[in-house]
Amino acid sequence: MLHQIALDGEWEFGLDPEDAWRNEGYHTARFDDRICLPGTVDLARKAPAGESAGMAHLTRRTPYVGAAWYGRDIEIPSSHEGLFHELFLERPHGEVSIWLDDLPIGTDLGLCTPNRFLLGQLTPGKHRLVMRIDNANLPLVGGAHMHAMPHVAHSSSDHTQTNWNGVVGDMRIDAFGARIARLDVFPDGTDIDVKIELDGLDSDFAWPKFWTEAGHADEVRLAVTLNDGRVIEHIETPEIDSAFTQLATRLELPPDAARWDEFSPAVHTLAAEWWRDGVCLVRRETRFGLRDLERQGRHILVNGRRIFLRGTLDCCIFPKTGHPPTDTAGWRVVFEAVAAHGLNHVRFHSWCPPRAAFEVADEMGIYLHIETPVWCVIGADPNLDALIRREADRIIAEYGNHPSFIMLMVGNELYGAGLHTWLERFMQDYRERDPRRLYSGASGWPTLKRAGYLSKPEPRSHRWGEGLKSRLNAYPLETETDWSEWVQSVPLPLLGHEIGQWCAFPDLATRGLYDGPLANDAFDRVANDLEAKGRLDKAEEKLMASGALQVALYKEDIEASLRTPDYAGFQLLGIQDFPGQGTALVGVVDAFWTPKPYDDPSTFRRFCGPVVPLLRAPGFVMTRGQTFTARAELSCFAAADLDPGSAEWQVRNGAGNVVASGQLPHGKLATGAVHALGDIAVATSELAQAKYVLELSAGGSTNAWDLWVIETGEAALPIVSRLGPAELAHLDAGETLVFAPDPEQIVPNAELGFTSVFWNTVWTDNQPPHTLGLINRLEHGVFSHFPADKHSGWHEWELSHGRRALDLKGLGFTRIIDVIDDWNANRDLSLLAEVRVGAGRLIVSAIDLSTPGRPVAAALARALESYLKAPDQSVDAIDPASLAHWAETAIIS
Repeated sequence: MLHQIALDGEWEFGLDPEDAWRNEGYHTARFDDRICLPGTVDLARKAPAGESAGMAHLTRRTPYVGAAWYGRDIEIPSSHEGLFHELFLERPHGEVSIWLDDLPIGTDLGLCTPNRFLLGQLTPGKHRLVMRIDNANLPLVGGAHMHAMPHVAHSSSDHTQTNWNGVVGDMRIDAFGARIARLDVFPDGTDIDVKIELDGLDSDFAWPKFWTEAGHADEVRLAVTLNDGRVIEHIETPEIDSAFTQLATRLELPPDAARWDEFSPAVHTLAAEWWRDGVCLVRRETRFGLRDLERQGRHILVNGRRIFLRGTLDCCIFPKTGHPPTDTAGWRVVFEAVAAHGLNHVRFHSWCPPRAAFEVADEMGIYLHIETPVWCVIGADPNLDALIRREADRIIAEYGNHPSFIMLMVGNELYGAGLHTWLERFMQDYRERDPRRLYSGASGWPTLKRAGYLSKPEPRSHRWGEGLKSRLNAYPLETETDWSEWVQSVPLPLLGHEIGQWCAFPDLATRGLYDGPLANDAFDRVANDLEAKGRLDKAEEKLMASGALQVALYKEDIEASLRTPDYAGFQLLGIQDFPGQGTALVGVVDAFWTPKPYDDPSTFRRFCGPVVPLLRAPGFVMTRGQTFTARAELSCFAAADLDPGSAEWQVRNGAGNVVASGQLPHGKLATGAVHALGDIAVATSELAQAKYVLELSAGGSTNAWDLWVIETGEAALPIVSRLGPAELAHLDAGETLVFAPDPEQIVPNAELGFTSVFWNTVWTDNQPPHTLGLINRLEHGVFSHFPADKHSGWHEWELSHGRRALDLKGLGFTRIIDVIDDWNANRDLSLLAEVRVGAGRLIVSAIDLSTPGRPVAAALARALESYLKAPDQSVDAIDPASLAHWAETAIIS
């Protein structure tokens, strides 16, 4: 453009919920209300208050779905005489219709890119501009499960950004004498091929003069400004003999021009100007990077170096606004959180972000996976199929030069009888048109032979519907598992689809942050439920303990991916909370991309980064005298090969003292591979029962694992399996008993596993486990004899596996090991507790403390034995009648 007229500010405004005004000539009307744009109807709170969405998703305080009208006068200055004008609207949401001076200009719908309307040559002076935006008239982009989930695509769903009405980005009128309609940059080494489309505009409809009159001298002046400030200029002299002229030229850049990748994200600029007879008609500018992207077998290469994609999802969740940011500051918040956690990749689930996201990703070296705005059935609706193609065309035209844009898919988890055929055609077409990125069909499925890469949900520790049969619930921790079976089953680069999905308890302290158009009624419900049960003061410790378990689960999921040879990467779901689809609190950062109180990004980076030490070990719980063995490895995806050196390992006790150590010399380590470093053996015969930390350092990075050493031996505990009148009499007489019923004797409550909740229980049809880990009451005397952290430790898998928690129903038990229940139920669950009954002491245990061959349970039994030999400590008391009633309601006789 040559000139711009800004359109931000106050607009006349009116709501048309019945869609009656269009047929009544309201494009000529003046509207009584006012609204500030950029903005939305929700932000301005122009609609009536809505109903609570409950636990389903965030609640729009003043939702509006329907037509809204926006009008204002514009002034065309005299300097624009003879120029053409184009209306530019960034991120309106829904169908946009435009009138200028009472004349209809057109209608457009685009969910991924700006809307542009050519207004023609406008006479200087005042003009009237009217917009009608209808967010009810959206195609069914989110009809993935037709009946069960008709509105799930993240481009339009209230489960994510919300279906808002308004314009939230740049609003302007561009003025120019002609148009550079396309400016594409194709890197080739350190040179670039430039493809340009020139539009000659002319108001003479019958026989235009612009490209027919002889004697004009046209030049296209190109200038590349490198990131170091050097400028390379070039001039083309095209023959303009049509309204549409294509140019293709090659610019040779200096051999030392900086390349773009995650480690050195060098961004250059290309400016193009079209001059005629010494007058500039139009100017257009684009950013680009010198980046070669290719697939070699199962690997993805950038500039000839294999990369590993450590990714998370961006599901378009922005509670402060209800819409995505269109400024770079907003996207720096997102990508700085991503980078702080050692990630280098973001997948945009069924939506495409605005230009500012690409610009920040370019600057920070973040690889982007973009999708058209659908999660739907393919091939059933010709209009929807055409929309997908149109959106893909516009995405590539608008954002295709950005080096961060390395992947494009149609959408998420697609369905349809003609799915494979449609997607194969889609990929072939776009791969031939624009080879600057990799193309695939859909995230999750299907598997397509000609895809540039694949995304599958099987390579992860917990798959949808596995429940307590999933790897980390069915078996104790080992780190020998990897996903080679799935990787070797396909000849293409494979990404783990939506791995993780581990929940933490709600961070109720963030409720006050939801002060924009979206309310978090789900958190309010949880807080109110806890308060009614007298346990609101326990919310923070539930958050911290469940969060620590969540991080441990993500650590193992990520490391399993990193230790898999030939794997292309993973995409977490996700490091950010997802406050929709039943409320999925899967993030180590909250919905605002802020680290939660338990999250330390520097710790996360120890197991999630370009260089990560790894261990392959059969287990991490040793009985004293056993030798811990592991193979040390290094996942190396650094900027360059690593020089010969030595890996170092050491085992520290709780006081920080080194109790074992060693070195593993290695030669040169090539980047783009997983390397074996050597074997580690730790004798435990001289180690006391305790938790130890094994640290492994290599390649300038350090990772750590908890190692538990358990003493052998049996305990003599007065265990009973029922709590009837006889047992109550013994207690009243001053005896000590341990009540340990079998799981089948306990009234069913939550289904207990070791891991936390997967996604959430509402959206997964109550898939187990229903709990979020343990809280070990370390102040209790038992833990003077038994090693534990405040939160779940991997050794406690043995204590919870196959068990059913006791519901203490808020009664006065002194807690030893509590279970964090699903926030939708908030039951008072425990594995181990104590109470004084009359003159006696009672331990209630949902843990099997007596079956042989369970070393951790045996160690806990001995800890109880030692504790019970000590003088009676301050323990809550309960009267025998209340205890009997509890036994009758919580225990099946």
